[in-house]
Amino acid sequence: MRKLLIFTLSILSLSLSAQNGNFMGEENIKQFRKESIKRTGSTEIDSAKKWEIGGNYGIQFTQASYSNWQAGGVNSIAGNTIFSGFANYQANAKWVWSNALTLAYGVNFQDTIFNKTDDRIELESRLDYLHSKSWSYSALTNFRTQFRPGYKNPGDIGDDLKVSDFMAPGYMLFGLGATHKPNKRFVMFLSPLTAKATFVMDERLSNEGAFGVDSGSTARYEVGGYVNLTYKRKLWKNVDLQARIDLFSNYVEDPTLIDVNSELIMFFKVNKYIKANIALAYIYDHDVKFDLDENPATPAVPRSQFKQILSIGFSYDFGAAVDED
Repeated sequence: MRKLLIFTLSILSLSLSAQNGNFMGEENIKQFRKESIKRTGSTEIDSAKKWEIGGNYGIQFTQASYSNWQAGGVNSIAGNTIFSGFANYQANAKWVWSNALTLAYGVNFQDTIFNKTDDRIELESRLDYLHSKSWSYSALTNFRTQFRPGYKNPGDIGDDLKVSDFMAPGYMLFGLGATHKPNKRFVMFLSPLTAKATFVMDERLSNEGAFGVDSGSTARYEVGGYVNLTYKRKLWKNVDLQARIDLFSNYVEDPTLIDVNSELIMFFKVNKYIKANIALAYIYDHDVKFDLDENPATPAVPRSQFKQILSIGFSYDFGAAVDED
């Protein structure tokens, strides 16, 4: 517990030294508050202006084919699509309800081998009550899962070979705490009281005790502390950086083992509709274990998970515009 307290205080001290800049979703909400007061001269908001909705849709394709090619190569087709949207509601100058949804799916087909390259369903909702210029009391809910089955080896297929599926796992998190926004770039959510649920709705994976659930159980519940950090800034005229890290510590079981879920994305704008991005992701969850070899006598162990995706293609922004630096 002492280590967790020291860790949380360290994160807080880092947030106080963050520089001024621009954070997309939070800047929209802050501007929303200012405009409502300026427009009406009070904390009340016109009912027609209570909602602010927008987002982005992108799709990318890659294709390669070879015939009598001396250097060799494998015919392949790859595609990736991602939707990200937000819907923010403000009842008055003190209360704001912000919501964000991300849906992503990518595939790669090489000869007769079909693989996934991306698979995400992420929903986050946060209710804020503005306490001061940079602090809000907050309640946050986060949900994560995937669309389709996942397999350990390329080309694997069948229920007896899959290592994940829709709601296996599924993660639901609810936290009460405070949000700190010292500037436009940096946002921190601190929750000393957080409930986390891990769902494994696939019968075989449940019987194996996958993702930390007890054998035969479909859910595991934890109570702990949660920290969410987000940072965004414009690096150059057409280059943006976005970073996010989630940290969770179980108060009851091994509180010094911190679950980490993080992502770093760089966006490159070619023109209004053509964009590229590179995404790096790192996950560590002590309850997600991997086999070191094929020997069943060797126990599975938790390991760091890494993902990197580079894509370029069509991108379309819709709804509320996002101010830039």
